[in-house]
Amino acid sequence: MPEPLLPLPPALDQLLVIRRWLELTLARVDEKINIVRSAEEERARRRPLPAPPDWWIEYGIGATRQPDRVHTGACRITGRGRAATRESALEVLRTMPSVIACPLCRPDSELGLLDS
Repeated sequence: MPEPLLPLPPALDQLLVIRRWLELTLARVDEKINIVRSAEEERARRRPLPAPPDWWIEYGIGATRQPDRVHTGACRITGRGRAATRESALEVLRTMPSVIACPLCRPDSELGLLDS
C-alpha cells in the first residue's frame, strides 16, 4: 500500500511557493533528461554498424512470400528479405528457376555458379 501524501498547507502564498519549487525542479529534471538523451544518441552514432550478412534472399510480396532474388550481403538494392547462408543462397538459385541473381551484385558469380 502506498504511503499517504503529505498534507498541503492551507495558505495561498505557501502553495504558490511549493508550485514554483516544483516547476523549477521539473525544469531541472527535463534539462537532465535532454542531456542524457543527447549522450545516448551520440553513443549510438559512434557505435559501429553490424557487418552485413554474406548473402541476402529477397522475398516477393503476397501471401506466399516466395524467394524472388538473391543478393550478396554488400548489395545496396536489397529489398524485403533476410540474411542467408552460402548454402541456402546456392540452393535457392539452383532449385527455383523463378529466382534470379541480382544483376548488380552478381551473387551467381561469387557463388561460382557461372564457372560450372
